[in-house]
Amino acid sequence: MGEKLRVAVLGAGRWAESAHIPGWQRDPRCEIVVICDPVVENARAFAGQFGIPYYTGDWQEAVARADVDIVDVVTPSHTHFELSWAALEAGKHVLCEKPVAYDFRQTLRAADLAKSKGLKTKLGFTFRYSPGVLYAREMIDQGFVGTPFIFNGYEQNSQWLDPQTPLRQVFVDADQSVIQTSSLEGYGAPIIDIGHWWVGADYSRVVGTMKNFIPERMVRATGTMMRMNIDDGDIFIHEYTNGAIGSIQTSFVTIGNYP
Repeated sequence: MGEKLRVAVLGAGRWAESAHIPGWQRDPRCEIVVICDPVVENARAFAGQFGIPYYTGDWQEAVARADVDIVDVVTPSHTHFELSWAALEAGKHVLCEKPVAYDFRQTLRAADLAKSKGLKTKLGFTFRYSPGVLYAREMIDQGFVGTPFIFNGYEQNSQWLDPQTPLRQVFVDADQSVIQTSSLEGYGAPIIDIGHWWVGADYSRVVGTMKNFIPERMVRATGTMMRMNIDDGDIFIHEYTNGAIGSIQTSFVTIGNYP
């Protein structure tokens, strides 16, 4: 690698604009060399907005570039695995937004591929970098709170309690046989990550349930109601490999801390 880590950002959407690109550009060790989006006009606009030297609508071209060390996957969820896998096969380190795949076996395959090639991978678990979460980890590391025996994680919000509120990332031709934006995917995943990080162990046993309380929701693209095959509430209890125990509860349809 050169002095700076050179990044290809795949996806010129809201999350890339508000979080990923500014994050890379705040770090003097990194340089974004290409922005890619299938809507070339969006890629062009981001290149101008952020001073990125090259843009393209072809993700394969972006991944294959010799001057790219890291591929940042900030695209719709159903594309994550294909793009991440291709980047790993091309010998690039990968930062991918969650989920890597809808099938956990594909995620494990990608992890094995990265290990076999000596590549680094990371998911976009941004919650762990919030000041409160970092401070709690610091107190754990210092021994201030002792050994964590129990982890309880809760994220309650009512942003989709009203079925007339349009659901993000759901379009006219969306495949309703797969998860779109579920409570577990949206908020359960980062809470699981924080639990693993604080406790310092993986799960050994898990039992829980997921529920769909609001079956029909407004589709943003059409303004009509559609059956949504997602969980909007879930609860789990679990045991960690080091003997610690815990619970997780998340919901999009209960009054809580957001909005």
